[in-house]
Amino acid sequence: MYFGSRAEAGVKLANELLPLYRYENTVVVALSESGVAVGYQIAVNLHAALRRLLMTTVHIDDESIDYATIMPGGVVAINPNLSESEQSYYYGEYAGWLEEQIRQGILEIDREMGSDEISPENLRGYNVILTDDGIDNPTKLEAAMTWLKPARVDKVILACPIISVPALDKAHILCDELHILGVAANYLATDHYYEQDDQPDADTARRMIYATINNWK
Repeated sequence: MYFGSRAEAGVKLANELLPLYRYENTVVVALSESGVAVGYQIAVNLHAALRRLLMTTVHIDDESIDYATIMPGGVVAINPNLSESEQSYYYGEYAGWLEEQIRQGILEIDREMGSDEISPENLRGYNVILTDDGIDNPTKLEAAMTWLKPARVDKVILACPIISVPALDKAHILCDELHILGVAANYLATDHYYEQDDQPDADTARRMIYATINNWK
């Protein structure tokens, strides 16, 4: 499955979601800046709010391992693919360095947070549509679900243009409902699936988020 742009892919997903969630208690949550370009189209068509879940990864270069994902509120999700013994080993080998990286990650996200950023508490009772421009590694999705855990949301829906087979398998377990346009058995870089490079930078993504409600269709 290939798309002209992320905006085009977002419109296709919005058309699937429109009869189900327009005017419902729904929030669209993008998992990256590129995901904002997809989520914007969903949100303006569904008359929903759009937000981005900020994430930063703690990567151990020497081991080529993503150790943890840090999210707003100081939430730290350890890579679920690491066994307890692996977690203990890495923490023992890199304890001071990991603690500093986690601290810096929390500070970085705090600096990026806007005044209207979401928290799990204010999503209670909502349908939450998670979206991105493509998901290769299921770790990002698992981290988002860890962040959402305290919230008693009505339903978690994943809406994604392109996804890998491992990520799809995990999504079936984690989410209540899936809207996927294409599945890649051999997932390439996400840019490969888009003819147009319409990834927004941080400032553009922020402007799109703020403009969503004014541009409801």
